[in-house]
Amino acid sequence: MVFDPADFGAIPRAKELRRWMRKVRRGKADRTFSQQFEDVYLIVFALAMLAASGGNVVLHLNDKSAACTSASCGWLLDTVPWILIPLLVSGMLRILLSVGPVSASRATGFWLLATPVDRGALLRPTYRLVIVAAAIVGALSAVLGFALFGAAWSTVGEAALLTLLLLICTACATVWAQQAAPRTRWALRIADLLLVVAAIPALILASRAGAGVSSSELVGTETLIMYTNGDQAGGPTGDQLRLLVTAALVVLIAGVLVSFTARSLDRLPRQSVVAGGELLAGMAGAAITMDISLLADVVAGRHWRMVGRLRSRRGRGARVQALIHREFLRVLRWPRRLVVGFGLLVVPYAVAGTGYDVLVPIAAGIAGFIATRPLMDGLRSVCRSTGLVRALGMELRELRVAMGVVPAGFVLLWSAVAFPALGDLPTTFAVGAGVLTGVVRQASAPPPSYSGPLIASPMGAIPPGIFSQPLRGFDLLLICLFPVLLGLDPLWRYAIPGCVLAILFSLKPRTT
Repeated sequence: MVFDPADFGAIPRAKELRRWMRKVRRGKADRTFSQQFEDVYLIVFALAMLAASGGNVVLHLNDKSAACTSASCGWLLDTVPWILIPLLVSGMLRILLSVGPVSASRATGFWLLATPVDRGALLRPTYRLVIVAAAIVGALSAVLGFALFGAAWSTVGEAALLTLLLLICTACATVWAQQAAPRTRWALRIADLLLVVAAIPALILASRAGAGVSSSELVGTETLIMYTNGDQAGGPTGDQLRLLVTAALVVLIAGVLVSFTARSLDRLPRQSVVAGGELLAGMAGAAITMDISLLADVVAGRHWRMVGRLRSRRGRGARVQALIHREFLRVLRWPRRLVVGFGLLVVPYAVAGTGYDVLVPIAAGIAGFIATRPLMDGLRSVCRSTGLVRALGMELRELRVAMGVVPAGFVLLWSAVAFPALGDLPTTFAVGAGVLTGVVRQASAPPPSYSGPLIASPMGAIPPGIFSQPLRGFDLLLICLFPVLLGLDPLWRYAIPGCVLAILFSLKPRTT
């Protein structure tokens, strides 16, 4: 079929369509400008307060770090970018490629993207939003990462600009990779490789810290010299002029790259764009209910829909043995999650390398929780389906134990690799037990309860059961880390996490 404009009339421009849709939406609006302004004012005020308090904390920590006279911190400040930058790029690649990065709703995909209207012009607003978000994330991450270690503010500004440019380039690269499935696969492999790259300087940093770098040697003479030179000079210095030149070059390069990539938006496949819109809609629903498990299910469901089908394998054993075998095969069908999980070992080693030994168990616990939680999809599906529990013919307590064997093996291996950073066996046991009990509790938790009285808030009436959803799992992690954070005897570091493990796997989970 050949499209002839003479048969249907002139093709409308994307700008005209957006103007018409905006007019229709405004005509159906049922809120006044003052009501909308009240909500916007509350959000802006909260963000301003958060930025002010966070900025004061960063300024205070920068002053404290820049006051040190040890020669070790200059080396530390030179090492941190080799950990921070690969992690930022890898995380940006994975997040954007999981969404699209350019996305559209199913209605837009059906009514507009399937028509002869310019697809690139329709998708350009979403593309601009992705670029702005990448730039903001890059600038904030660089400011926090460099300022906390006492770098001069001119150095912080240059790092923020260069990181901003790097993440804008990453966002443009993901748009280019979205145009073909092989490009997306190669981009994900590069993201996995960057995790390995970030692990190398983290291990070097940890080994150097273990060789005798104390926590008081966190900033060096070079950092202090850079700090004083940048602040005591009167008038434009060489660092300030270099910052201005860098800003001009970043704006020029980013503008050219963003404009060039915007011209290729019409090559994006409609299926990929609509799939990203459906994922965002599901994530928005999970965010409204504050259900982290539902958010993970949305991401996993989108992945398996994109995969389509896999070659089935014959199971082994019966009952518990069969479940353990199937869980093992299910984890191996998505090996990238294992790569990311072991890549998160960078976190405890990097924290150990900075000399803040008290923060190493907390960092290891959170990193291990994030690494292990994606492996609990099977347990969550069982705990939220009463019919599936009846079909399997076992009690829910037995199913929780059986489906926790494979994640427990991963936690055991992950904790063993993190043992040099944690320092001793009792601390490693507490971290491993906290991670395992936390992910099992979160995966086996029932959905949010909407029964009972509602709580009035500026956002409307909210069920009280929603507030407990984000804390499930992390509460047991903190209980297991409690004796470590308080510096109790090794006996307590074994006893308290052991009791938590025994109680969790002996109780029957609550069902809907």
